[in-house]
Amino acid sequence: MADRITTLRARQGEVHTEMETVVNTAATDGDREMTAEEAARYDALRAEDDRLTANIAREVDLEHRRAAAARPIATLPAGRSGSGATVPAQAAEKLEPGMKFSRFAQAVAATRGQGGMRAVADFSEKTWGSAFAIEAADNMQESVDVQGGFLVNQDYSTDLIDALRPAVAVRRMGAVSVPMPRGNLSTRKQTSTSNASWGGERAAIPTSAPSVGMVKMSAKKLFALVPISNDLLRYNSIQTDTLVRNDMVREVGIAEDQQFIRGQGSSVAPAGLRYLAAAANVIAANPTNVVQNVRNDLAAMRLGLSRSNAPMANCGYIINPTVAEFLEQLLTATGALAFPEISEGRIGRYPFTTTTSVPDNLGTNGNQSELYFADFSQILIGDALQTTLAVSTEASYVDNEGVTRSAFQNDETLVRVIEAVDLNTRYDAAISVLTGAAWFPGSVAGQ
Repeated sequence: MADRITTLRARQGEVHTEMETVVNTAATDGDREMTAEEAARYDALRAEDDRLTANIAREVDLEHRRAAAARPIATLPAGRSGSGATVPAQAAEKLEPGMKFSRFAQAVAATRGQGGMRAVADFSEKTWGSAFAIEAADNMQESVDVQGGFLVNQDYSTDLIDALRPAVAVRRMGAVSVPMPRGNLSTRKQTSTSNASWGGERAAIPTSAPSVGMVKMSAKKLFALVPISNDLLRYNSIQTDTLVRNDMVREVGIAEDQQFIRGQGSSVAPAGLRYLAAAANVIAANPTNVVQNVRNDLAAMRLGLSRSNAPMANCGYIINPTVAEFLEQLLTATGALAFPEISEGRIGRYPFTTTTSVPDNLGTNGNQSELYFADFSQILIGDALQTTLAVSTEASYVDNEGVTRSAFQNDETLVRVIEAVDLNTRYDAAISVLTGAAWFPGSVAGQ
């Protein structure tokens, strides 16, 4: 069926090219009207295009229906254990976040995108049993085999986002995920606070209201390439599900983490906290590292929010691990720990998280870092829930060491994950940034 759809779409492309040729012939000839012969040819092509569109729609609909009703086929893929039997029926299992997405990605990779959703559903039935396949059938029929990959439905896309939450610092700290089902979202943002006033009896009450603007979010595409060993696809297990899930979450999570924190923003990528913060809340650290200066710098970050009447509903810090180590070792003049609460995951009374997406090699000497303090209830992550998966056994990719590797030569299947997200804030004064912090162990003045 997939071959029939491909053939129909190829012919439709040819028809569109012929239609364009007919129109362009008249347009380039003094923009004249089409001759009777040209008009008849165009009408015939249009009628054929309508027939092709209807035929493609029927084929796609039938493929989706077959995928939804898919049942096991006779034999397992080569290399998998068993003598042709399917996985026995079993009770539905509760899967950890990201595992459903992992299994869907494995099914797409194992079938090499051939055979459409029916092949994906059949593979799922054989590999993980009827309980998972029955649960997945309704979700799979909503996924679409599109040119360049599978457009994954919202249920699986949400499953990936749930897995990303602990892997991405901004998500981990409680930024609000808002759906963008059509790829766009507009909502109000506060730009200043209202003012109260006193008055005498019968005195007119002056009007006062906060100034508001608009937060406009639009889906930005994030691309990640995840190589999967074909051995893992041949010998599937819960460990395989976990490994594939972790690999995808790591690749997507690193890209999100870096962009959400320090991304400058463009038409194709979201701005991060560093460039969403109000200019007045970007503070330079005191260059002399003594306990009181460190406390003052941290206080200045917090005051940047409280003086602007940020809600302070869900505040916390994002810092580099080196900065956390510095604060943990920092001693007062009496030898006591300056920040003993670090071991409990707090700086003062506010929680913190660490990530290497906050650099520690900034500045002229490459020994400076930044600290971020925000009310994460005001940070919005727009999730379009439009993830696309595509696979290749021939493509090449560059690994973390900068070496170009061939999926074919390394017996791997390369999975391309495309996610659509954006980041913004409802109140830019709800973010503060401390720059130029040369806070690393042993850097206290006098040591």
